[in-house]
Amino acid sequence: MYGLLDVAPAVFSRTNAADDRMVKLNSDTGSSSRFGLRGTEDLGGGLSAFFNLESPIDPKNGTASGGASSGSCNAAAGCAAATGTAFWRRNSFVGIKGSFGEITLGRNYTAAVIKQAATLSATPSGINTGMGLTLLSQGISNDFWNSNQIRYDSPRLGPIDFAVHVAAGEGASGKSMGGNVRFMQGPIAISLSAQKDENLANKSVTWTMISGSYDFGGFKLHAGVNKVDNSEGVVGFVHSNLTTVGASFKATQQLTLAAQYWTVKEKVGVSTSSKLLVLNADYALSKRSFLYALYGNVDNKDHGLAPLWGNQNFSGSGNVIVRNDKSNGLAMGIRHVF
Repeated sequence: MYGLLDVAPAVFSRTNAADDRMVKLNSDTGSSSRFGLRGTEDLGGGLSAFFNLESPIDPKNGTASGGASSGSCNAAAGCAAATGTAFWRRNSFVGIKGSFGEITLGRNYTAAVIKQAATLSATPSGINTGMGLTLLSQGISNDFWNSNQIRYDSPRLGPIDFAVHVAAGEGASGKSMGGNVRFMQGPIAISLSAQKDENLANKSVTWTMISGSYDFGGFKLHAGVNKVDNSEGVVGFVHSNLTTVGASFKATQQLTLAAQYWTVKEKVGVSTSSKLLVLNADYALSKRSFLYALYGNVDNKDHGLAPLWGNQNFSGSGNVIVRNDKSNGLAMGIRHVF
């Protein structure tokens, strides 16, 4: 049994509905809160069977309504609902592993997205504010998880490993296939991903991403670019490019400071670029408990970004995405892993 809880009091400079400040208890600011069960059975001869069941949880009210509900092709993209209100909608898979690598069957992270997190994101408090916000605006948030998925992860082959996944759709949702290859040697890490999704109307969207990091020892640089090709107009994705550069610095054994700059350029009509600056301080109270501060400042054009991630921050009166204007958000909270 395991999990993570991330909650922070936060203030936003304005919302889509009002010019005045909004103060709220923000959940999932840096990392997504979750509860899960997992297990492994040793089958002998170096072979093991394993499973994972994982649900989102909103610590503000104890419900499972917040958090992940993405799929390779969701209802908005012209497919049947990928997950609906499934309880174990973050992960629900069984697999087998050995010297050949591992194979999982069921709902799981897509190989293309999750393998990018370590090299693309510089902020130690989590990937939500920064990587999550910008990929959400492009539609790649639809691709964090796949239902009905088969995924293979290779073992380390010297400095290289790779992973591939496929979801056939089974006539009820869109098809998806993609993968990732990583090079990791010494202080250098490079990650290359590609994915193609096809909806029920046989329209497809493809995206590619490359990111890298270099660890100087106490100081680590990150950079990345991606391209979303949505020339066929699949609903839920945006024809766009992303670029980012960031760095983290271990000021003390407990304190890590980080900054990252993100730009998303929309390529529909007149091309515009929205920009996000993220500042992060993360303090380790122990191996499982952390205090953090996250500040986000956006300079939005036609394509809007939110300054901070948070459940219920993207719709209704709590919408913090303001197009063609500047806004900011500050959160100071706690993250506990168990």
